[in-house]
Amino acid sequence: MFEEYLNLTAYDALFFLRAAGTTLGVTLISIAIGTVIGVVMGIIRCSKVKIISFLPLIYIEPLRNSPLITQLFLVYYGLPVISHIMFSAYTAAVITLSLNTGAFFAVLVHNSVKGIPQAQWEAGYALGHGKFSVFLHIISPQVLRLLVPMAITLYINQLQCSSFVSLISLIDLTRSGQILSLRTMKPFLIWAIVFAIYFGISYPLSRLARNIEKRVDFAY
Repeated sequence: MFEEYLNLTAYDALFFLRAAGTTLGVTLISIAIGTVIGVVMGIIRCSKVKIISFLPLIYIEPLRNSPLITQLFLVYYGLPVISHIMFSAYTAAVITLSLNTGAFFAVLVHNSVKGIPQAQWEAGYALGHGKFSVFLHIISPQVLRLLVPMAITLYINQLQCSSFVSLISLIDLTRSGQILSLRTMKPFLIWAIVFAIYFGISYPLSRLARNIEKRVDFAY
């Protein structure tokens, strides 16, 4: 009776699960790639050589100060025009979200490193450590304590922003909600399910962030 009221079938449930898998897959791959990009760019930004520290801004600032949807359309619709390479919706989504995540993560890395007092570096030098040794043993643990909670918050935000990929016809959670709400003519119930699934993915991540933050504090 409940199934008839929802006008959903077992196939619809499977459709939701596959869409959730797509959303999670795109997000996790993008986070992994974006984190690597962000760490590299963030460290370069910390260089004391002004020209070198400025270079990452050419990549970071345009992505931080433009809507994600325009970046997505540029990659999916724009790049094939000039490169003659057609990206699948999935690939375009991963490329866009990876670059976007990398830009924001680079800022987090840069701010975390710069947030450590200069006295910490000087104390390390006074103990006979070289620059790399000071960063590895003294600075990086403190950077990690600052970075972890902000990084998890960024990851959750990117999961939510991944809903934009539905605009290039990738069947993610949001797109599946659009399709099923039109078929069943019960938009409130369908979007409530989509809402619940997003919450079911995001909330454990937020709890994980708290646990990791506590463990990092305990470790250091």
